[in-house]
Amino acid sequence: MTHPTVNTRWSLVQEAKGNTPQAKAALSELCEIYYAPVLGQVFRWTGHEDDARELTQAFFANLLAGDQLDGADSASGRFRAYLHGAVRHFLLAEKRARTAERRGGAAIHVDAALAENVPDHSAPDVEFDRAWACAALNRTLAQLQGELEAAGRGDTFSALKPWLAGDAQHGATLSVATQLGISETAVRVQVSRLRKRMRVILEQTLAETLAPGSDVREEMRHLLSVFN
Repeated sequence: MTHPTVNTRWSLVQEAKGNTPQAKAALSELCEIYYAPVLGQVFRWTGHEDDARELTQAFFANLLAGDQLDGADSASGRFRAYLHGAVRHFLLAEKRARTAERRGGAAIHVDAALAENVPDHSAPDVEFDRAWACAALNRTLAQLQGELEAAGRGDTFSALKPWLAGDAQHGATLSVATQLGISETAVRVQVSRLRKRMRVILEQTLAETLAPGSDVREEMRHLLSVFN
């Protein structure tokens, strides 16, 4: 199943290459989604939390301010694939600059052996994709929470969130049913409905990071596979 041909955030950025206010806003939102995966990727290179945060901020500032998307490969269709490679190139360039300046003062502690032996950016990065998957799921939960709160059902979301997040305790259905004043069967029905709504939201979230015509279901399968 392919997503309908619409201007997703990634396709908007691709088409405009960041030169319009709409594309810049779309890129900014995509960067917000991917902050945690990028921070994790940078930390695995540096091994220093403060340095990782500093470099991550610098990477996104550079991405948002410049024309870095000129090298984005629209054929890949995936913002996460582009971003992972962009971070790798940014860190290698940063390492070269820091090495050149090393005699003049302290340098950020990018591990030279690691930086020089990083797998090609096209190779799978399970940790990056796992962080991306967590970010997508958290964003989905946040949107679902907003919808229920807007409908005056915030208490329902809070009570059923453990089932939606996958960490509900065995035997908790009865206590939640009592809390909400409904039957256990009604709890299960509501959980089922909310999970279906979650899937719709998640597919929309993923579609926003893909080029038009890309297979959202394939991206969904990949998202779920990184947790196995």
